[in-house]
Amino acid sequence: MDGVIQDDWADEPSVMRACLHVWHALSKRAYQLDHYSFAELAQLTEASDESLVAKALLYLANPKLKVLKTCLMYEFDGQLIELPDDEVAHYSKGEAVIHPQFGEPIPESEILMCFTPGVRLQSKDAT
Repeated sequence: MDGVIQDDWADEPSVMRACLHVWHALSKRAYQLDHYSFAELAQLTEASDESLVAKALLYLANPKLKVLKTCLMYEFDGQLIELPDDEVAHYSKGEAVIHPQFGEPIPESEILMCFTPGVRLQSKDAT
C-alpha cells in the first residue's frame, strides 16, 4: 500500500505524508471504530491545512484503495442514521440528498460526513 500511495502522490509530498500517516495509524490498530470523523482523521494526518487533509482522506476513500469509505449521516428523532450508498453518490456529485423516509431534500447543514473503515482495514491483512 505504501508504494501505491508514494507513486500516486510523488509530485505532492505533503499529501503523500498525510495519506501515509493515516494508513499507518489505522492499519496498526487492533480494532477499528465503526465511524471516524473528519477531525479524528485530520489529527492522524499530522497536517494543519484542511484542504490537504480533505484531499488525503478522499484519496484514501477511493475505490482503488478501499482504506476508507465515505459515509453520510443525518439526525432523526435524536439518533444518527447512516444514509444509503446511492445518496452518498448523489452528494459527491453536488446533488441534493433525499431523506429516505420523507422524500424531501435534507439541508446540507444537517448532513454529517464521516468515514468508515474500508475493506483493506477490515481484513486481517491490513498491516
